[in-house]
Amino acid sequence: MLEKDARRILFFRALGETDLEGVFLPSSLLETVRKNLEPYLKDTDYFAGFCRSLEKIAGRRHNIDLSTYYMAFDFKLGKSGLFLLVSFLIGLGSNYLGSGPRVNILLNPLMILLGWNFAIYLVLFFKGTIFRKYTLPYSNMAFQMINFSRSIKDKFNLLFPKKSKKSTILRNARIYFIKLWLRQANALSAARLSLILHGMAITLTCGVVAGLYLRGLFQEYQFAWLSTFDKSIIMSLGKVIFAPVLFLTQGNMPKENMGAAWIHLFAASAGLYILLPRFLLLFYKKLKIKKLTRSVEPDLTLPYFNKWRSDSINLDLYSYSYSMDDKNLLLLNEALERVYGHQDKLIVENIQWGGNLPKSLNQDRIPVFCFNAAQTPEDEVHGDFLNKMLQRLTSCIIIVDYSRLTHQQQNSRFLLWKNLLEDFVGLNRFFWTNLEILEERNDTELAAALWRKNR
Repeated sequence: MLEKDARRILFFRALGETDLEGVFLPSSLLETVRKNLEPYLKDTDYFAGFCRSLEKIAGRRHNIDLSTYYMAFDFKLGKSGLFLLVSFLIGLGSNYLGSGPRVNILLNPLMILLGWNFAIYLVLFFKGTIFRKYTLPYSNMAFQMINFSRSIKDKFNLLFPKKSKKSTILRNARIYFIKLWLRQANALSAARLSLILHGMAITLTCGVVAGLYLRGLFQEYQFAWLSTFDKSIIMSLGKVIFAPVLFLTQGNMPKENMGAAWIHLFAASAGLYILLPRFLLLFYKKLKIKKLTRSVEPDLTLPYFNKWRSDSINLDLYSYSYSMDDKNLLLLNEALERVYGHQDKLIVENIQWGGNLPKSLNQDRIPVFCFNAAQTPEDEVHGDFLNKMLQRLTSCIIIVDYSRLTHQQQNSRFLLWKNLLEDFVGLNRFFWTNLEILEERNDTELAAALWRKNR
């Protein structure tokens, strides 16, 4: 799937979940687009075409270019010209921090830049070898910064009249889209952010080198080995640092009063130690990005997207003979909305031990039954209840919460519930989870728990 199609799909999901009043996406528009599409297309083609049609119609109705919202925050190097220019100017001006003509050979802007780059190379080496499985959360950190700046801006906006409803919906949709996109394409966003950082390091180095030569045109340089340590030790350290460059250039270590020779040596060191490695890393990141852009595809099997093919999914929540605290209920509600979409009204009802099917069951809504794994499943109680439920309904979701079990009890109790549900009841799917630590990585299992008759 093309990256633009993936972004478009996630944006219209975000817009659909934030536009609760149907300002941009009324149900009539969804129905019109749905009827005009071939329903038997495979998911990638269907949803890409569905969202292209939504963009065309909604954009024309409201005279808005929606692509400016879902193509935002793409970390592309071509759109980072301002950052590159600022980096170059900082490097250019760094040589003017000291007013004196005497420059410390081991403590000047270029040597500091060399030390910083050596530290970066060391981090990248350990990350690529020892800590290979650890992922640096570039994108998540970036989104947290966006959220922080957005909260500051929202507080500032309280001093001014509120924006229009349309602009508020689009702003919220873009924020939610960025969150969805960074979750979906975290590796791609991190690679692009790394590409920008490598580009900024290159332009910063070019600025420092240009500043060296520019300052040398108007001021006579005097380089000196200035340090509180023994001068011979410092000179030996300098020889080690510059040895590869001197070997390649077939030169000798300049004397202290040879300003032009030192500038040329620093420039050659910047090229060997910074520019060459950074350009290689830049090329590697470009290849990685090219590969990652071909693998970006939203999980279109999530039931949320079903309403773009058919009617939306509405849920009712029931707990069987146990009560969920507010925290667990909140986590479960968030998970259900992530997977099955926004719920206008999520009914929560408790069923007593041995009780009958609730009277509020509705064929137009899918019931979610939560069971306590700490209870021993009984054929005459739980089994009888579930059998009656399957005879009456065509779809349901079964959740078994093991949050009240010890680690030693979990395996044995899982087998008991599995035997009851699969063997006695004939229910071939359920969601075994700990509601106290329900996370996004469990969403696929929650989506797979949706049971439909004859499925």
